Amino acid sequence: MNKEQYHALCETCDQLLLASDSSVERVAIPWLHVIRPHAIFLNKYLNIFTLRPLPIARARIRNFLSSLRHLTKAILGGGSFWTGVGEFPDRSDVLILSHLVSGSFRDAEDDFYYGKVACELTSQGLSTTIALINYTKSAPASLLRLWKESTINRVIFSPSLSFSEELALYRRAHKEARSLKCSQVLQPSTLGRRVLALAAEEASSGGAVSALRLGEQVKSLVTRLRPKAIIVTFEGHSWERVAFASARTVSPNILCIGYQHAALFNMQHAAQRKLANVYNPDVILTSGDVSRLRLQNNVQLRGTCIRTLGSNRSIRRQAVSFAQNREITRSSCLVLPEGIDSECILLFSFTLECAKRMPNIEFIWRLHPNMSFETLMQSNSKFRKLPSNVVLSKATLVEDIKRSRWAMYRGSTAIVQAVMSGVLPIYLHRSGEIPIDTLYEISHLRMRVKEVKEFSSIATAIESPEAVANLELAQDYCAQLFTPMRSEVLAACIKESSDVTK
Repeated sequence: MNKEQYHALCETCDQLLLASDSSVERVAIPWLHVIRPHAIFLNKYLNIFTLRPLPIARARIRNFLSSLRHLTKAILGGGSFWTGVGEFPDRSDVLILSHLVSGSFRDAEDDFYYGKVACELTSQGLSTTIALINYTKSAPASLLRLWKESTINRVIFSPSLSFSEELALYRRAHKEARSLKCSQVLQPSTLGRRVLALAAEEASSGGAVSALRLGEQVKSLVTRLRPKAIIVTFEGHSWERVAFASARTVSPNILCIGYQHAALFNMQHAAQRKLANVYNPDVILTSGDVSRLRLQNNVQLRGTCIRTLGSNRSIRRQAVSFAQNREITRSSCLVLPEGIDSECILLFSFTLECAKRMPNIEFIWRLHPNMSFETLMQSNSKFRKLPSNVVLSKATLVEDIKRSRWAMYRGSTAIVQAVMSGVLPIYLHRSGEIPIDTLYEISHLRMRVKEVKEFSSIATAIESPEAVANLELAQDYCAQLFTPMRSEVLAACIKESSDVTK
């Protein structure tokens, strides 16, 4: 997909979401929210701009199996909206929506996304509840035992409601699907008709129903806790918008806050445009000043309060030194793919060729915590026999960074920590693609390669004065991507909103 097609897709999907007959069931469709031009997000739109038949039958089979699975869960054990631990409070000033992913619950007090914010809000007199979406395979009861002694109230959303409630969600989804199918007749453009056709199928997808389910769970929690504010991680997903609308259904004056916790990428779309007011955050809190300035300069977000909250990924800057403070004398390149199979294969294949041609350089392959080398090698035989200068990392990110002079990346935010630690960033580009570079705003300060011979030439210029100067400037930028977390910013937003509504 090229840039022109990407922008046309964004515009067409937004027209459907903003149409006069749009509904919460339509906004719940993940497919209509174009996140950003990354392969993992764009793969589901591949047939839109071709003459190939749309994958309607495949979508229907997938949706049927998904509904069967969820309805079976509801029959076997559904019913509760969430599972909590200890005595449930009568009221909570702040409701935080967060996520349980692998390795995200090692600290009893800190949250993986919000750090110590909940504890610090409590110390400032704002009672807080964290509601978690569970992406792990662990049972809620076993997870909640980890927080038995915690001072912060937590609940985990259930994966399914009762059978009758689940059935009601699917009926709502199918009603929206029929509405979208009827609209195809009136759509004059070919692109519009194809988007409508697939949107109609996606209306009853597992993702759309999950967003509706979360909306009902948020309604129930807001009714119970009567919070002054709800804060949601904000990347542009459909469920985020549904959460805001659901909270306002129960409490029209509730302060809706979106926390932009990840880096903002080039041409990122869904988080940077408004829908109908009920779906928009009143406040957007950013992970750093770079994102805040970018969002404040976006005309689409005029009227939205945007402030820097900071991030628990904030990193202390270290002096640039290629030759000193390294734990090994051999030149090493750290390879940092995202947690996506295709990205791992691309980066590992490229650096494997580099390793074969440059045996004097060590390549440290690092995987996202949710992935394993065993699984990757089972499906990719060329990775089963590796040269001695390819290392499969079992160390921490900090340990790997200490060993490295370069870091090769594409869309991983781990590159920020590497740069802050004095490692040279190298972006692997593919011809014809829309770049997914995490550091796209400072592309003039990092190196880019497309071919193995280009990396070879970079390796000889490692300690040049220009490389040192560019890395120092890149550190200046990265220091503002993830700034230290300041919970008082969130507390001030809540106080100001409460003063206005009195």
